[in-house]
Amino acid sequence: MSAAQRSGTDHAGCVIGVDIGGTFTDCVAIDGNGRIVIGKAPSTPPDFHQGFIAAIDVAARQLGSTGEELIAGARAILHGCTVATNALVENRTSTATLLTTAGHADTLYYMQGGRRLAGENARDIAHLAGPAHTKPAPLVAKSHIVEIDERVGADGAVVVALDEDRARAQIRERVAAGADTFAIALLWSTANDTHERRLAELVREEAPEAFLSLSSDVVPRPGEYQRTVATVINAMIGPVTSAYLTRLGERLRDIGYAGELSVMSCTGGLIDVDRARRLPLLTIGSGPVAGLIGAGKLARTAAGDADPGALDAVNVLTGDMGGTTFDVGVIRRGEPVTRTETRHGQFEYFVPTLDVRSVGAGGGSIVAFDADTHSLRVGPRSAGAVPGPAAYLRGGTEATVTDADLLLGYLNPENFLGGNLTLGVQAARDALEAAGGPLGFSAEETAAAAARIVDDQMADAIRLSSIQQGYDPRSCVMYAYGGAGAVHCPQVARSLGISTLVIPLSDLAAGWSAFGVAASEAQLVQDLPLLAASPFDPEALNDAWRELEATVRKSLPTSMLDADPVFDRFVEMKYTLQVNELRIPAPGGEYTTETVQELVDAFEAEYVRLYGQGSGYPLAGFMITSLRINAHARITEVHLPASDAVAPHQVTPTGTREVIWYELGRNPVPTPIYDGADLGVGSEVIGPAIVEFVDTTLVLRHDQRAIVDPYQSIVVRT
Repeated sequence: MSAAQRSGTDHAGCVIGVDIGGTFTDCVAIDGNGRIVIGKAPSTPPDFHQGFIAAIDVAARQLGSTGEELIAGARAILHGCTVATNALVENRTSTATLLTTAGHADTLYYMQGGRRLAGENARDIAHLAGPAHTKPAPLVAKSHIVEIDERVGADGAVVVALDEDRARAQIRERVAAGADTFAIALLWSTANDTHERRLAELVREEAPEAFLSLSSDVVPRPGEYQRTVATVINAMIGPVTSAYLTRLGERLRDIGYAGELSVMSCTGGLIDVDRARRLPLLTIGSGPVAGLIGAGKLARTAAGDADPGALDAVNVLTGDMGGTTFDVGVIRRGEPVTRTETRHGQFEYFVPTLDVRSVGAGGGSIVAFDADTHSLRVGPRSAGAVPGPAAYLRGGTEATVTDADLLLGYLNPENFLGGNLTLGVQAARDALEAAGGPLGFSAEETAAAAARIVDDQMADAIRLSSIQQGYDPRSCVMYAYGGAGAVHCPQVARSLGISTLVIPLSDLAAGWSAFGVAASEAQLVQDLPLLAASPFDPEALNDAWRELEATVRKSLPTSMLDADPVFDRFVEMKYTLQVNELRIPAPGGEYTTETVQELVDAFEAEYVRLYGQGSGYPLAGFMITSLRINAHARITEVHLPASDAVAPHQVTPTGTREVIWYELGRNPVPTPIYDGADLGVGSEVIGPAIVEFVDTTLVLRHDQRAIVDPYQSIVVRT
């Protein structure tokens, strides 16, 4: 008899969501009765699958079971995979060979003028554009770029036939030199991908085990530079990601899991593991995206229960503070904001993604003296999972934000992670004293300065993410999650003038991205390049939509076919001869002249919202640059029932602790400490106060008021 049977708990049909972070791996398990538990374990680079299994073990124990039993009986295992992201950050990528059209070998080296500075702050732009200007190290060395004799026109006509004999000889030469990873990005493969497909066949014939990345698969849309960057990065991270997912799948099958592993993508949904192996670019940043998906689900559920007509008013800013980064997202009218481009350093590339932006401000961010500015610096370097903060007593000697939080009194050294990890106060003190010593700071002064700096950095990140999207942060609700989100975001929200902060589902906020993975739908996003100028031909658009939908239906995995997928349409539009492209939701069904006018009107309205009244130029005409279908289907059910038992009451502190509130001065203040397990729906706590949960800590600033809502979320009035 299993532990689950002995406990009388039914785990058949359990849904498991796992998200790997830079410091901790989080698991959220939802059993057949709807009970949700969280498991947290240290991440285990480079063997990330070990931390994956360990986090499931922790969650299983709370359900009276074992990790192996939970895995073997799971209905679905869903994964937010960080391996590709870590490979880029840690420079553990493969060396790619790029096959490109003759005459275009320097595309990556030219970059794209001022576009490579897009999204940088003013100080960095001044540095990069001034006398200290340098280009980043190339993604592919020139010796690894092969010019292929072929040419396709912008209309798809073959201008120069592919020289197969020469191409085969060039591929053999690269294979003989040790090449085992190939990126293929030809000039006009968006109009006709025949030559790319044939080149791929030649590579497979000459190097059957090589990893292949085709631009017509990765990002089939015009824009030679961004498309080539995306294709190359996909190749660079392909072998390590594919190997990890293969190894994890084998481990799960050995344990007894009979289902398919699904992987979170940056597009905002789950993809099958085979697609994730082939297109690992889609997994970059998938953890933070999952948190945004979870926040959207909770915000829509709460708003819909209160007023079904209120979804248009659901405007949320999300702040995910983990061990390495602080990730910011925007939810507008109940739906996450998306973008068409993202960045790896100074390289900009196409990828359909939710708009989550990251700064190096997490619990493991290193606090250090900066000799250049003669000031204290926090991040972007991180202590990571190994060795971690000095207080973890795992060999780390550099001070981190977690060490500062400990010394300020925010964290309980004896009850961190529910008592599973005892923090070393003296180790934290020594590290902070060393960091602040050149400035004459004591350990406590260094801790206070570090906390203020990291809070200001997070507030700045939110300002940029919201204001650049045309939103006033003061008009939004903020959702704060991740292990350190509840520690720092009450002060961040106050500094931004945000009146309402939500810690979703209380302690579950510490593993919120894992919950977002479990709550996500399966998804397949497919683009069709289409260069069309106004006036648009409705019949030509109808033909293009039919072609794209047929392509999507042929690509759907079985799990989506069985779940009756929904097809959402989008178009990419811009003013003729201008550069700012916008993605606009497009109507379904057959198009008429009136439907086309709806598209134009929607584009102009969004352009004005983003860039201001009078910014558009309709006299220039309009262009559609691509069509997109987002096919999605719910393959798991995650319900968030509200409790009817609302009994407002004050809870009693379990004691007090000396806490330094940096906004009030240097002197410690006796502060009440509450046990999060004592809080129920309607419970109220008034700051200053510390509320300790198993996996996170809520730090309420002075005069802030927190109450537990019917969803077990903590709503803070700042």
